[in-house]
Amino acid sequence: MISITVEDIILNIILIIFPLLVYLVLVCYKEEISKSYNNFLLNIALFTSLYLCLRFGITSNSSKILLFCNIPIVIAYMKKRTSSAIVLSIINIVYCYFMFNELCLITIIKYTSYLILYMCANKRRLSTSGFILSIAVLQGFFLSFEYFFREVTTVSINDFIELILLVFIYYFVTFSVVYIFKVIEKVQSLNTSIKLLEKDKTIKDALFKLTHEIKNPLAVCKGYLEMIDLEQKDKTIKYISIMKQEINRSLNIMSDFLELNKIKVVKEQIDLNLILEDVYDCFKIITKSHNVKLIYKDREDEEIYFMGDYERLKQVMINLLKNSYESINNQGKIEISSNIYKNHIDIIVEDNGTGMSEETLERIKEMFYTTKPTGSGLGVALSNEIVKAHNGELIYSSELNKGTKATIRLPYQ
Repeated sequence: MISITVEDIILNIILIIFPLLVYLVLVCYKEEISKSYNNFLLNIALFTSLYLCLRFGITSNSSKILLFCNIPIVIAYMKKRTSSAIVLSIINIVYCYFMFNELCLITIIKYTSYLILYMCANKRRLSTSGFILSIAVLQGFFLSFEYFFREVTTVSINDFIELILLVFIYYFVTFSVVYIFKVIEKVQSLNTSIKLLEKDKTIKDALFKLTHEIKNPLAVCKGYLEMIDLEQKDKTIKYISIMKQEINRSLNIMSDFLELNKIKVVKEQIDLNLILEDVYDCFKIITKSHNVKLIYKDREDEEIYFMGDYERLKQVMINLLKNSYESINNQGKIEISSNIYKNHIDIIVEDNGTGMSEETLERIKEMFYTTKPTGSGLGVALSNEIVKAHNGELIYSSELNKGTKATIRLPYQ
C-alpha cells in the first residue's frame, strides 16, 4: 500500500487553508462589506482552495490525500452555502472518477451522506464541533472502506494507524479553520459595535453642542424679557430687536443642523463654467456694495462637464464666498478660479482676509466650531459633508493676516 508522506499532508493543508485565510483577513480588515459580496468572496476562497489542492497538492497516487479536499465542502456547509458545497462535491466526484475510477460510486455515496448529515444537523441544531466530529467519523468510515475495497490483502497495522492519524489531522485542521472563522466573526461584530458606539457618541456630542448653542440665545431672550418695562418704550423696542436677532440665530442653528443630517445628492452632468458664473452673478451684488472686489477667472471657451448635484455644490460655493467676504475687514478681494487635472477638478475660492490660525485651521470642519460672534459653526461642516457625498474633498490652507484658500476637489471623468 502506498504511504503518504508528511510533506504531502503539509502541502495539501497549506494549499487548502491559504485562500481561506486570505478571505478571512480581507473581510476582517475591510471596513464595510455587504452580505452578498462577503458570500461571493467566500465562494471564491472555497473553490480556489479545492482547485489548488487538486491541481498542485495531490503528490501521491493514494486516494487518502483527497481527504483534505473535503475541508472546503465542510466549511461551505458550516457557512450554510449548500449550493456551493454540492458543486464542490461534484467536482471532487468527477476528479475521483478520472483518477480512481473504481472509487467513484463510494465517493458519490460519501458526499450524499455529507448532505444528509448536514440536513439532519441543521434540523436538530447540532453544534459546530458535533457536526465536524460526525463528518470526521463518517470520513473515517469511508476511508476505511476504501482501504479494504482496493487492497484488502495488503492492509497492515501501520495502515490502520495511518488512517487514524489522517482522520485526527483532518478533524483538527477542519476544526481550527472553523474556529478561526468564529474568531473573525467576533472581531467583525466587535468592530460593528465600536462603530455604533462612536456614532452614538457623535450624535450625543452633536446634540449636547446643539443644546448649548440654543441655550445661549434663549438665556439672552429670557434676560431681556425680565428687563422689559412697558413704560420705557425706547428700551423695550431695543430689547425686542435684540431678542428677534437671538431667536433668528437659534432658528438658523436648528435649520443648519437638520440640513446636516439629511444630506442627499442627486448627481447629473454639470457645466463647470455655468455653475461658476451662476455663483459669481449671485454674489457680486453683495461684494460690490461693500468695496470688496470679486474676481472670476473663467475658462473662456472650454467646455468642461462633470457629475454632481448642481444646487448642493452651489450651496457650498456660496458658503465659502460668504466666509471669505466676512473675513475681510476693509477693502479686499475674493477670487474664484478652477483647475482641471486628469482625475479631478479643483474649484478654488481665495481671499486676502484675516486668515486663520493653525488651531482654527485644524478645527474648521468641526460641528459648532466658529470664531464668529454670531456664527452657528455648521456652515463649513455642512459644506464638507456635501463635498464628501460627491466623493470629493474640501481643502483649506490659510495664514493669519494673509488670507485663506478653500479648494473643492471633485472627481473628474
